[in-house]
This record gives sequence, structure tokens and C-alpha cells, in this order.
Amino acid sequence: MVAKLLGTLIILAALTIGYTILKEDLDLPKKSDKKTAEACVQLTPAQQLAKMINNDFQTLESEGQLPPEWKDIATVEIRMNSTLARTILGKERPNIQRVKQGANYLELEIVDLPDDENPGVIIQASLFNIKSKNKIFEIGRTYTMNDLNKVTPEKAPEAPGKKEAPTSAVTVPTSETTAPPAANTPPQPQK
Repeated sequence: MVAKLLGTLIILAALTIGYTILKEDLDLPKKSDKKTAEACVQLTPAQQLAKMINNDFQTLESEGQLPPEWKDIATVEIRMNSTLARTILGKERPNIQRVKQGANYLELEIVDLPDDENPGVIIQASLFNIKSKNKIFEIGRTYTMNDLNKVTPEKAPEAPGKKEAPTSAVTVPTSETTAPPAANTPPQPQK
């Protein structure tokens, strides 16, 4: 009786150890929560740019850098003067929170930021009162392709043995120019 019980425990232990070792190879579905599923979603460049703009304005609002009238926007007018933004965004637009009976309208003007290395777009946001048509607030924001792709420019690799001079170094001119000796030549006596 004890032998059967001991044999059963050994078999169960072996199965448990085998399962834990092989569970990665079996590709069994893991318990996942909502956060993991959201992190795996790929966004199109249009969705990335729109989300970046939305997040930026939400951050500005949460930091108190936008006026209280920002929460009372009835309409949003987008002027797409940027070929880059028009190409990237397509039909996707930033989602600015609107209020049905709001007293203000927001004008978003999107223009190109021409740059050979890191092009982008500039958004000029102007908040107006609907009745008086007076400008209440204005802010400009710049979004570059490096921001969109979350890519930082890499430094060019340095040549081996070449070091940059410190910025505070002083160069003293000499009357004599000397070149380093060739690899197989004997050293010459100093004058």
C-alpha cells in the first residue's frame, strides 16, 4: 500500500516537472490581462501620429497649460496645409474633446516642417470664442518623424584611435610641421 502511494507521488512529481519544462515548447495559451493585449496592438502611422497629438494635448491639459475654455470647445476646424501630414494621416484626425453646446471653436492648422534629416509637422492651435470671434488662446506644437517612430539618431562610429579634442582646448601654432614617422622607418634625431 505504501509502495503504491509512493509510486503515485513520484509519477505526479515527474509529470509536474515535465510539464513545467515543456510548457514553453507546447505554446499553451497563457493567462493574459487587458494591458498585455493592448501593448501588442500595432498602430498604423496615421494612428500613431493622431495618438501622439491627442496624448500631447491631454498632457498639456492635465498639467494646466491650457486655459479653462479648452474644455468648452464646440467645433474643431482642421486646415491641412501639410503634404506630409496629409500623406501620413489620410482620413485619420486628432480627436479633440468637444462639447455639444460649447462656446468656443478650435482651429488646427497643420503645416510641414521641412528638414532633410528629420521632417515633421507643426500644429498651430488657435482657440476662438464663437460669438465674439476673439482669439482666446494659441499654441504651436512640433511633431517630428523621429518622435513618431521613437527613433533617436545614432552617432556616427568614430575611427579607431581617433579622439575628439575637448571643446576648451587651445591650439598653439608651431613654426615646424612634423608628420608621424612611417611604420618601418627608424626614428630621426631631434634638432
